[in-house]
Amino acid sequence: MALFFGICAIVNTVLFGVSVALGLMGVSGHMLWGLGTSILAASLHCLVFAIFTGSGKDTRLLVEDLSLNQEYVKKTKAFKRDVFPPALYAILYLLILTTLGGAVSNSSYVWLSWIHGLWGCFTIYYNIKIFWLEYKAIGVNSDILRDLNIKAGQIVGEQPLEPTEFTPGIEPQKVADLDWGTHVYAFGRFLGFMSWNTWLVYIYFRFIMGDIQTPIWPFILVSALLWLGGFFLKTRYQDYRPKFH
Repeated sequence: MALFFGICAIVNTVLFGVSVALGLMGVSGHMLWGLGTSILAASLHCLVFAIFTGSGKDTRLLVEDLSLNQEYVKKTKAFKRDVFPPALYAILYLLILTTLGGAVSNSSYVWLSWIHGLWGCFTIYYNIKIFWLEYKAIGVNSDILRDLNIKAGQIVGEQPLEPTEFTPGIEPQKVADLDWGTHVYAFGRFLGFMSWNTWLVYIYFRFIMGDIQTPIWPFILVSALLWLGGFFLKTRYQDYRPKFH
């Protein structure tokens, strides 16, 4: 998951650069690129929320069930404290940036364009900084989950297993695939979230900006593909869904 997030963060950073370049050149597509890139960045931060919320819940339940070291739970909670607040600020700054962009497109004030540009530089810098923070946290968290999974498997393996007529010669297996299944389920939720976010771009252009020339079919296609992908992953890995009691 860390590799996937890192690739997405790099792509998002490149898109930030393209959006800035289009804005400086005065290209009309700057608004579409900027809004789409901001939604992608916000969605990546939301993916981090899903990853740590899901894996943190599973970690706590596994530690309690097998009486493992509580340090595992403390470490996952520490990631939430370190990552969640900056990620929320990053999303807030993106909302302010897109709002300023909409104001600039409907105004002739030069000073407003300067504010939008300066705020854009700060927001992009901050988001890239948080991407790096999140990437490192996901990587370390994956290592912790992998170690926890091995320890849990060892404990279960030490317990005597009694084969039945239905499961002759049963062998110990991993207790929980915290490093993969939980993250894949979270990614499925992320795709579903992205499918709905696709319509924010259309609504922004069609009703806020009043661009009646914006076609609807690309948004339907992208939204449907994202939703189907997310639905498949969530169904396939539904056993890893976080359980709240």
